[in-house]
Amino acid sequence: MNAPLTDTLSRGARQVAERVASEVYARTMAMPLERTEHACVPATVLAAEWVAPQLRRLTVHAPGLAGWYAPLGPDEFVGLVMPRPGTSLPDLSGISGPNPRPVIGEMPEDVRPDVRWYTVRAYRPDLAEIDLEVVLHPEGEVDEGPGARWVRLARPGDELAVQTGTTCYHPPADARVQVVAGDETAYPSMVGIIEGARGYDVELHVLLETEPGAVPDLPSPERGSVTVVERAGRRAGDALVEALEAADLPTPDYGWVSGEQDLAARVRRHLTRERGVARTAVYFCAYWILGRPRG
Repeated sequence: MNAPLTDTLSRGARQVAERVASEVYARTMAMPLERTEHACVPATVLAAEWVAPQLRRLTVHAPGLAGWYAPLGPDEFVGLVMPRPGTSLPDLSGISGPNPRPVIGEMPEDVRPDVRWYTVRAYRPDLAEIDLEVVLHPEGEVDEGPGARWVRLARPGDELAVQTGTTCYHPPADARVQVVAGDETAYPSMVGIIEGARGYDVELHVLLETEPGAVPDLPSPERGSVTVVERAGRRAGDALVEALEAADLPTPDYGWVSGEQDLAARVRRHLTRERGVARTAVYFCAYWILGRPRG
């Protein structure tokens, strides 16, 4: 079998597998929006700064987004395609659709860039500039993945590419009472959700588990509550789940949960089993997994 045909069959198999997985997920959880147009475009770091001890903000210029791209929601994410140390960004023109990994995965390992997904905090369409906020573990605390290392060391002038993503927070129009929960890695998305709900008839009950001082204070929603609990050396999720179990909340219509994998699963389980939220009305995502490097 020749190589082009093999590649075509491989792509077809991946597309079928992704479609089947999407259909299964849609029956068991709230799903992200589907963007109708995607691109992977070259970009340059314009600025990099520490907003808090564990929160680093990157501003990148991506001219290829000008004129057509706009975030679809408050927790919009994009992929950063980051060249490995000592290498240049390879040709990415073969990438189409929302997932750059099939094309990147076929590149030689010595030039293969890394891909990680981060939250968009602001987009300035007139300048084609994106602000991205990334929460990192304290340096030396864990074995960092390639994405975390790249973000930590990023400087103005560094080259990368931006792969368009989408938003995961899109509750039903009648979902008035909402629970938004996560650890500090979900902080940028949680801020976006709180800010985006202003002016709407939405009651947000926000729960954040974090280490002291890791990230700035959360803003307060117009209606609802904010509960911040300190991890204090305990297993990720324990303090948050306890706070949620003890919280006197009205029956939620929708839930959004992100952070450490077990934390997200336990909060989602509580919302569906104890609070009566439909499984298809809870979005949850593992931003990281305890004991593994973060990207």
